[in-house]
Amino acid sequence: MLWLIFLGFCAFGTIQHFLFVPLGRPRRLMWLLPVSESPWEHYKLAFWPLGGALGTVCLLADLPLHTFLCGWFAAAAHSFCTMLGIYYFYRAALGVPRPVLWVDIGNFYVTMLCGWQLGLQVLRQNPGWGFGLPAGLALLACGLFFGCAAALPPEKPMFQEERFSPKGEDGQIHHHGKR
Repeated sequence: MLWLIFLGFCAFGTIQHFLFVPLGRPRRLMWLLPVSESPWEHYKLAFWPLGGALGTVCLLADLPLHTFLCGWFAAAAHSFCTMLGIYYFYRAALGVPRPVLWVDIGNFYVTMLCGWQLGLQVLRQNPGWGFGLPAGLALLACGLFFGCAAALPPEKPMFQEERFSPKGEDGQIHHHGKR
């Protein structure tokens, strides 16, 4: 049953990736859906599905809210490090000049699997409210950050969407918003 929940929410994360533009770029869903191809925006594809999957497990097992918050926080924090760590490792450390689709897809599933496993471990430990309250506040801050960051124009390079066209006249690959 756990694997069905996991696979169902992996499918949700995959579908989530393709909804923003077909839905007409709704501002009210910017907190939930990635609004660009920025790796920071793609973190939403792990954050919300892991919360949904672990929440489903908690509902089925009748676990308390603080246990869910701790499990989701652990999964979300680990997933943040995994997803962005893999992306920036292969791009910056290995010097890959542009995103590689199959690596990014694999990164999503590795991130989901690692977060899922860690989240389940935390659920089994059933931590108390002393951990649940800070975890809940951190998750709330993440949700608010998603809404605020998606609504602002990307001014920092790490939040910019990379759009690659053939090399420009200067021989350089141009990023969105720069010419």
